[in-house]
Amino acid sequence: MRFRPFLKMPASRDVKDRAGPGGTWVALEKLHGAQLVVGVRGGSVRFGKRKAWLADDEPFFGWQLLRAELTDSALRLAHAMGAEGRDVYLYGELFGGRYPHPDVPAVPGMAPVQTGIWYAPDLRWAVFDVLVADSEEDEGVLLAHHEVEALAREARLLTPPVVRRGPRSEMGTVPTRATTRIPALLGLPPLSDNVAEGLVIKADARAAPGERMAWKRKIEEFDEARFDESAAWDAGQRLSLEELCAWAARLVNPARIASAVSKCGRASRAVVLDEVVLDVRVDLELAFPTAYRALTPAEEERLDASLRERAAPEVDAALR
Repeated sequence: MRFRPFLKMPASRDVKDRAGPGGTWVALEKLHGAQLVVGVRGGSVRFGKRKAWLADDEPFFGWQLLRAELTDSALRLAHAMGAEGRDVYLYGELFGGRYPHPDVPAVPGMAPVQTGIWYAPDLRWAVFDVLVADSEEDEGVLLAHHEVEALAREARLLTPPVVRRGPRSEMGTVPTRATTRIPALLGLPPLSDNVAEGLVIKADARAAPGERMAWKRKIEEFDEARFDESAAWDAGQRLSLEELCAWAARLVNPARIASAVSKCGRASRAVVLDEVVLDVRVDLELAFPTAYRALTPAEEERLDASLRERAAPEVDAALR
């Protein structure tokens, strides 16, 4: 499956005199994060950053912590659109990692994907575009945004908040400056001066990648340093055994349980539970290799016991 980068989006000043299609347009909140691409071919799923596929052990903001859930969601989305035999690319944004509110506890091991705009204490991902191609040579087509929204709901995925929906003539009146809508969507308390990066404005219609009418508008001070302070993911950070156990518990989720059942069948509870434990431990080691490999044999046993205790009820429920 070849990698297909998302085409760079022009600023509004570069497209203001170009004619565009009629019909419905959308203005979306522009998310401030790091692009993560999810590719689906048949039953296989790949992950990539802006310019290339990611290796399984490649550090990139701890993306492995979301791998099981996003794999399940991407397969659900491809199935919902009847894309068997075609390549599907989900273009989205990784964001979060810190939320500096006194009533919101920090998540151990997390670092902000970007700073200056705060979305969530943990790592999140939202899909903003979906491309479908019939072959390696086919340019493919980007789906209309209302199709992306419907498919995302089916696959239990976030999409950027819609600020305005209407004719193109209304898009120019949408304020660029506004409080980010993401924390409220996630049930988090508000922060003062937590202003969104800006807007993405596009025609709500299918189009070839090179023909999509879309542009971005950013708040004036976005180029200031406070909005550009992301750091490379620190794969060598130290976490305590308790913090690793807490992460292991977070990584036990319905998508991972379903994956284990699909691989092992429903005949043996012990085999399914072993698969879940192994799967979680692999992603935990890839995301936090230094902390994981520093565990003593006794600590590994405690981590394993904690993980089995957390996973057992969900495995039992899945096998009923």
